[in-house]
Amino acid sequence: MQTTFVNPKSEIPASNSTGPKSRAAFTLVEMMVVIVIIAVLAGLLLPALNSARIKANEAKVINEIKGLEAAIAAFKAKYGVEPPSKFSLYLTQAGWNGDAVNTAIVRQIWPQFDFTMAAGNNNIVAFPSWWSNNNQTVINMNSGECLLFFLGGVIQTQGANQVPGGFAKNPAYPFSPPSASSNREGPFFEFTDISRIKDIDGNGINEWYDALPSQTKPYLYFSSYDGRGYNLNELPCDSTGTNYTIAGFASLHDIYRVYSSTVTSSQYPPASRSTSSGSVTPSLSQLLPPQKPQSFQIISPGYDGEYGSGGVFNPNLPNSGLTDSSGKADLNAYDNLTNFNGGRLKP
Repeated sequence: MQTTFVNPKSEIPASNSTGPKSRAAFTLVEMMVVIVIIAVLAGLLLPALNSARIKANEAKVINEIKGLEAAIAAFKAKYGVEPPSKFSLYLTQAGWNGDAVNTAIVRQIWPQFDFTMAAGNNNIVAFPSWWSNNNQTVINMNSGECLLFFLGGVIQTQGANQVPGGFAKNPAYPFSPPSASSNREGPFFEFTDISRIKDIDGNGINEWYDALPSQTKPYLYFSSYDGRGYNLNELPCDSTGTNYTIAGFASLHDIYRVYSSTVTSSQYPPASRSTSSGSVTPSLSQLLPPQKPQSFQIISPGYDGEYGSGGVFNPNLPNSGLTDSSGKADLNAYDNLTNFNGGRLKP
């Protein structure tokens, strides 16, 4: 008897697929759901990205402030003193003869300086010709201008957006322009981004702006004159040196100070100062011990382009101790970046 083996699988009829067909696209509802999900994720992600971008930009400024500190140290290593933070530069011997304070500053830095400013011998040029434009006999520099001038040096022609060319090594005529002397000292800091070199008051002496986008105000620099003390008269001034505000500057009442709960007016006797509107006696907060008492303060106005009122800074106080003259929170100072705090004054 012949046995026939049948493959069970051959018994199974071919299936006639009646399942759902694959779709070619999303439905409108599904697309709307996806769009909503993407929008929610973007809403969560964008603030974080913006915060990271702001912190990265501020980190650049903090690093640059450290570079400026190093440049001031290099200036001091060369000349024996830190740069002044207010300076009057005279173009005549009579001018120097009438100002013992600024004459002493020059003698400290350039002991062999020729105060006659005559030069002329051996084709020596005492200073750039544009300094004497409009019969100008003195150039008054505020704190921001001092920072750029003493760390950068002399520029060739008047105007902003010019890289400074250091000082001539001739000890009698350090202000000889770059075209008149190829033997130069400095610059002590590389001010190479010309878009950040500006002249806020039009006197031809420029300021240096930080790298924050669309910054409208320059760095400020205040010297303690190697620990001898900060000078309340060194607030931003105009090109005549008489007013304590400058075009485009917010009012900066003082350098930043350290809070002390025990300080009294008898320990820090008020010392009046003269302004264009009369004599002013500093408030008690202005008489507190300063930040960086043995060196200097460098201040960036931060993203808002405003310096605030200065005064007390202490991160352990409400709002970091930053208040304006009326005792209200000094919002303009919150985002200031300085060399005495590794970030915003108010985190």
